[in-house]
Formats: sequence, structure tokens, C-alpha cells
Amino acid sequence: MQLTAEYVPLTEGAAAALIARSHGLDIVQIERLATERDDTFRLQTSTGRLIAKFAHPLDEWSVLHDQVAVLHGLARTAPELPVQRVVPSLSTEPLVRVRDESGAPRLLRVLTFLDGEMLGARPRPLDAIEKLGALHARLGAAIDAVGDEAQPPLRGASTPWNLLSFDEFAPRIDAIADPAVRREVASVLARTELDGLAHLRTLPTLLAHNDLHGDNILVRAEPFTVTGILDFGDMCRTPRVADLAVAASYARGSARATAEPWGAARAYAAGFERVQPLTDVERALLPQLVLLRLAQRAILNSAIAASNPAVRGYASRNLRVIARDLRELGASIPTMIGDPR
Repeated sequence: MQLTAEYVPLTEGAAAALIARSHGLDIVQIERLATERDDTFRLQTSTGRLIAKFAHPLDEWSVLHDQVAVLHGLARTAPELPVQRVVPSLSTEPLVRVRDESGAPRLLRVLTFLDGEMLGARPRPLDAIEKLGALHARLGAAIDAVGDEAQPPLRGASTPWNLLSFDEFAPRIDAIADPAVRREVASVLARTELDGLAHLRTLPTLLAHNDLHGDNILVRAEPFTVTGILDFGDMCRTPRVADLAVAASYARGSARATAEPWGAARAYAAGFERVQPLTDVERALLPQLVLLRLAQRAILNSAIAASNPAVRGYASRNLRVIARDLRELGASIPTMIGDPR
């Protein structure tokens, strides 16, 4: 699986030299940011801050092209959305082919820097979570429009992080070391395969961000405002409710504690429905897909941590929280989430 393939990380010095050569930037300071799969650096240049991303050696040009095309499209059609802009290279190309210190081919892109604190840095009130759900619905519609207007339509990534990729991630359940968590995940997989997977696969797909979690969203606390939506690396074609379920599965980790375990997911979905009402089929699938995303995270994060020592700490950092949410949300699964009126 490409997701778990090891690679030699770039040193900061080598990265700075490649960026200066390709983009003509005067780099004053460079700092590595923790990631799962690529080399990402925060740059301080003589004219301001930027972000540079060197893709994994196995990442395909077509996938990175689609990410860049969406950012260009959103800048044109939805400039009010707080997403990064692409900084062109000296050759005016948004993607530059370089070779790292090991000789491996890498695709480099430089993006604007967005300010703010991570959504997950502190607990947020439920009304903030609801506002985030509404923004997600607007973002989702804009990404879908950009993807469909392209010729040919943009596909995004073929990724095991897509909930439709059940047959790719489910068999890797043995990567989960904790037997109790493995049993919880097995129960979710069995229930999904029995009840929900066939329904999910009949739904139309759209191009979606597919990874809106607390580390990919920047905010200002007072008044609550989203200042940045980051990381389109898992963008793919997936059903709308699957994209919503991915984000709703993280909502509890960003919200203030409530007596109702599903309160944050309900608030997120309520905000989404203010902009894009769901169908009854989607409302019924949503709780099951939230649990499936948690199971998917437990499997894939465990697999990445086991196979790539360089990112083991980063990949496994949330496994205890995932286990808690699987247990507590799984104890009281609602029949549906959303407004059926």
C-alpha cells in the first residue's frame, strides 16, 4: 500500500536549496511541520511566510495537479473561502519536479501561509461547530463545481482514506495492536458490511475535501471565524454523506464536552443542512459512517505507524482518542442524524 511506503525525508537545508532554486525565494528561516506522508515546511522569506510541500516519491502528478486545479478554481469562483493560493515557480508552473537527496523524484508546490490557531487547539462551543458545518457545505459545493467544470472532470486521489475504499482498508485490521480496539473496529466493519455499504455504493459521488479535521482548520476564537482550510491531499470522489461523516467524526474532539456523546456530530450536521439539506437515506447512513471513519482511522493510522518508523509518533498520536470515541459513540448509535422535516 502506497500509504505506508517508507521514504527518506528531506533535510531542511536540502529543501531550502531546492525551493530557492525553483521559486527564487530568499529564505530566511525554514521549519519542518509534522506530517504523515510528505515533507512540509514553513518558510520565512524576506517578503513574508509561505508553506512548501514536497510530495511523497510515489505520489502521482495527476493527483497533485487536481489539488492545484481546485485551489486555482476556488480562487476564481469562491474567493471568500479561506483556502491557500498557489505560488508560481520561476517557470510559472505550480508544480515543479525535483530530486531529493536520495535521488528520488519529488513534486514541489509552494502555497500561501494562512494565519490562525488550529481548531483542535482548544474545545469549541457547539454553535461554533455548527458554523463550521455550514462552511463545510459551502466549501463542498464549490469544490464539486470546480471539479465538474474541468475537462476532463477532476478525480482527486485513489486513496484508502475514501470510505468507499472499504475493501482496501478493512482487511488491514490486524495492524491494530490493542485487542479491545480491534474487536470494536471489527464490530463496526461487520455492521457496515451488513447494513450500510451497499446503500453507500449506490449514492452519487462528488469531488470532496474528505479530511476536514481539527488540524486542517485554522480559526480565530473571538468572534469565532474560520481563517484557513488546509490540506487537500485526501481529496477524492466520494458520496456527499461520506465527506460529511469524515468531518463529523472529528467534531467531538474539537467541541466542549456534552452529556450526549453524539452532540457535536449532530451540531455539525445541523450546520451543514442549513446550506445543503440531506436526504433521509443520508441521515440514516450518517451515524454508521461516522463510526466507520473512526474504524478506518484506527486501522490506517496503526498500519502507517507500524510500517514507517519516521512518522510513527505522528501517525499514532490520536489512537487513544479514536478508541474512546469508538467505545462511547458505539454504545448509543442513533437511527439517524439530521432534520427529517
